[in-house]
Amino acid sequence: MKYEMYRFINQLFIRYSGGPQVLDEAIQSHQKLKEIVQSLFVGEQASSLPQDLVAAIDRVIDRLRLTHPSGENYSADALSLDVLSILAKKDDRLFLPYIAPLLAGYRHFAADAVGGAKPRVQEELMSLISWETILSAPEGLQSIIAPKLQTLEQEADRKGQELSAAMSEYHKFLDSQQLRQAQAAEAIANAEKQLADAGHAFEQKATEFEDRNQQIDSNIRQLRADLDAQVARFGTGAARKLWGKREKQSRFALVASSIAIFFLIAAPILGAICFTPEVLHYLAQIVAASSLPTTDTTGQVLPAPNDTQITIAAIGRLMIVTVPVFLYIWAIRLVVRFNSRSLMLLDDARLRLTMLDTFFHLIEKEGAVKEDRALVLNALFRPGPGHGDNVDPPNFTELVTKAMGSTPGK
Repeated sequence: MKYEMYRFINQLFIRYSGGPQVLDEAIQSHQKLKEIVQSLFVGEQASSLPQDLVAAIDRVIDRLRLTHPSGENYSADALSLDVLSILAKKDDRLFLPYIAPLLAGYRHFAADAVGGAKPRVQEELMSLISWETILSAPEGLQSIIAPKLQTLEQEADRKGQELSAAMSEYHKFLDSQQLRQAQAAEAIANAEKQLADAGHAFEQKATEFEDRNQQIDSNIRQLRADLDAQVARFGTGAARKLWGKREKQSRFALVASSIAIFFLIAAPILGAICFTPEVLHYLAQIVAASSLPTTDTTGQVLPAPNDTQITIAAIGRLMIVTVPVFLYIWAIRLVVRFNSRSLMLLDDARLRLTMLDTFFHLIEKEGAVKEDRALVLNALFRPGPGHGDNVDPPNFTELVTKAMGSTPGK
């Protein structure tokens, strides 16, 4: 505690004596200091000294309210209002150095035995008692001690300034370190964010690259399938051309035989309708030519024919009519059989061409491989209808199922 602080505390704490009004004045002075402290340190959590000071003021006020008079007069520990006006003008930063000396003053002057247990307050209390002891000593002793104390005080001030400068440097260094730590934390956060973004971008690129590779592999497989199909087409082009030619021939034969059948059936009917008199006259001539004569060339009547002659005449008339009809029907039957054969060959040629086209399509769609060519060749070059062993042709559905079942990876 400096001498100026001691003088301030010594002038602040005073004692009133007098009637009952001195108690009210003393209580009001302490209450005013309490209001100043509470207004400056409301909710203060950094230090408990302001709270200790308020508690000490409350204890002194409670004791004053219980004070009894000595005779008719009262004696009360009070605070100087003039000195309090100086404290009222200070802010919390300037008021803070006065808290510990005030607690020491309450301990020494106001007999507050509870407060002042903290080391800072004990130090101020000892300094206060030392100053009071020095000032109460004789003048000769003061002249010896005062210069020493002044020197110690100056040294203490210098050490305090050095300590303050060191603390200031320390706080600057601490602020610098905190700033660097904050910058490092921010840099680390940015780096982590950039790394996360880069990882996400890499995952997206990897996914896109994998999808692109799969698409390329699919395109390569499709190109290979198309190439295999083209090679298969090229290898079986001659066979397809021959069976195509066979299909055209069978179609032509079918159309021609169908037209011939139509005319063979429709011609007699149309001829009989359009040339009915001529047909009847021709039939009458045939009947007359095959009948037995009843007169000779001279006009003489011939005897009646016997049964043998009648039978021979009837057979002759029958042969003349039935033989041409039989031959005509036999010709129609031959044309119909040729028509049926043409239809069957046309269907067979179309089936073989369909097998080839289906096999090419399966190769393009990777539904079959070149090893399945034997199945197609067996179905393609099997004996034609009506040739070879009388066995059923291969089932086309079974052929396609076997070809699809032999696909790689299935």
